[in-house]
Amino acid sequence: LGPTGSGKTELIKCIAGIRATEEGEIKINGREFSENYHFSFENGFQNWQSNGTDLKNPPVEWSIDLSDNLTSHGETAVKFYLSNLNDAGKIWLERPFVVEPNTNYLVDISYDFASADYGDINLWTIITGVHGKPPRTADDLKFQGDTGNGADSNVGFKWMNKHYRLTIESGWKGEIYVTLGVWGTWETSRIYFIDNVRINIEET
Repeated sequence: LGPTGSGKTELIKCIAGIRATEEGEIKINGREFSENYHFSFENGFQNWQSNGTDLKNPPVEWSIDLSDNLTSHGETAVKFYLSNLNDAGKIWLERPFVVEPNTNYLVDISYDFASADYGDINLWTIITGVHGKPPRTADDLKFQGDTGNGADSNVGFKWMNKHYRLTIESGWKGEIYVTLGVWGTWETSRIYFIDNVRINIEET
């Protein structure tokens, strides 16, 4: 315990993953614990940046914006829009995390994903990965299954929880990058939402 203003509440928020810790480490009795991050996008993108590839030949419209149209946690989510007329577009959010250089990590990524895609035909593909440097081409990305919401008919958007456990070795700069997005695998325009992102980074 400590006096008022000593940081007790902030420490509890960091341990619980409510407050995203930008740097440093948490130790109890000298033991280092893993880092937890939570992003509900109520205060903006929180250092997440939008990016894309294969968005030309011909050029396609796309956007990644904050939205209050559909949320699973709080009042704001991230809306992904891609008019995939070239049948190849890939768009994603990426965010760097500071870690120890040249170290192996287990990265647990969980988030809420809203899709209106139903059935098992003409589904798109989910992008979720962890990288040693920012991905810039399709070969750099990690693909994790389809965007189907499990319904047999058009029921509109459904929220689903996506959960992945990935490994990475950090480089000499001491950074890793997490990516979340979609790959358009059918020539049409579609919208998806991501919210309530939870990330745990644990040294192995």
